[in-house]
Amino acid sequence: MMLDAGYWMLDIRRALAMPIVGIRLFLFAMIIFYPLVNPALAAPEFKMADALTCTIETSSNPDEIGRKISLSGLKTATPLAIFESHIRSSMVKLFESDKTLVMQLVATVSGSVDTIVIDKLTGRFAHTAAGAFLTDVHAVAETGSCRSE
Repeated sequence: MMLDAGYWMLDIRRALAMPIVGIRLFLFAMIIFYPLVNPALAAPEFKMADALTCTIETSSNPDEIGRKISLSGLKTATPLAIFESHIRSSMVKLFESDKTLVMQLVATVSGSVDTIVIDKLTGRFAHTAAGAFLTDVHAVAETGSCRSE
């Protein structure tokens, strides 16, 4: 009896190819569906609201990291910002679109400015402050994320 060498090789290739195809399909399915079953990797849900609590994640002043800024009245013309140091400041909306909200405070005593920019779709924010306090000139830049209260 003679064995056909070509048929034998075809059978080995097929036998080796089946597990590889199965592994590829499994990996493809994991890549597609993993963010759906693991919400930590999916983008967090954010809904723009009239009141937000914003947490500072990066700052030019390391002491500010982790501090919070509470914002209220965001649907009004003069929202209120309450910093963790208990300073309350009325701000003025400078710009608003479907995606962005920009508000600013100019201190009447010192001329210092605070500007907050919020991405209304993701909840990310940026805060800058610059000015003079007593005899010292200061500036800070920070970013973080907001969540609705």
